[in-house]
Amino acid sequence: MKETIIFIHGLTGTKRAFKKQMDYFNSKFYTYSYDLLGHGEHIGKDIEFTLENLVKQLEDFYEQNGIQEAHLCSLSYGCYPSAIFANKWKNKVKSLCFIGGHYNAPSQLFEVFQHYWEIRDEDYPSWLQNYSNDIYPKESVIDPYSTISKKIYYKYGLELDHHVLKESLQHRLHYDLRSVLTHLTIPVLWVMGEQDSLYKSTLTELKQVIPHVIYREIKHAGHAANLFRPNCFRKMYETFLGEHRIEKVNQYRIDHVI
Repeated sequence: MKETIIFIHGLTGTKRAFKKQMDYFNSKFYTYSYDLLGHGEHIGKDIEFTLENLVKQLEDFYEQNGIQEAHLCSLSYGCYPSAIFANKWKNKVKSLCFIGGHYNAPSQLFEVFQHYWEIRDEDYPSWLQNYSNDIYPKESVIDPYSTISKKIYYKYGLELDHHVLKESLQHRLHYDLRSVLTHLTIPVLWVMGEQDSLYKSTLTELKQVIPHVIYREIKHAGHAANLFRPNCFRKMYETFLGEHRIEKVNQYRIDHVI
């Protein structure tokens, strides 16, 4: 019987962010994606961009599609609703994959978040331009990853309601995702782009937070590593899912022998 994967995009993205992965995995899994509140089909609608509502959105998505249990694969900020959901509904999530994931730890990234939260009342286009530049700093003189990322983030960030990105800063500054992560017992794959130093700055204690985490880096990739090198990410995720399924089969055999 096919298992299910739900792909969850990050800020300024849409449900099409994982199209290549969905097309590939669809032969072996039921694959789904959806637009986070305030994004895609929700742009222009009156929404409250809160973590509570984002988790409720995922709960409703399960119900609407008749999903009982799924693997959740999320990009960047998408790790917040997916991790909270997994901690709340332990029987509904088989595994978690975070790409460019981060949590509330003292770091260079959170200093950036704090600064832009404090000046959030500035003119939005100017605020967003500067914010985009600072969350995707150049790793070197020749760095196509940050250049591409900041252009995309700024372009699509302008389409969002001004409150979405600013509220996301408040969530990451004040919600204790680190504590939520410590309670996870399901398999976790954490994938980062090699050139994503700013976001990696939050992960200095990742092994203490999630002792069983499988951490991988994708060379020659920036923050959205699955977009920069889709085939490389696909292989990592396919291996992870395969190993998880083998573990389940072996556990089933042990349980029934006993």
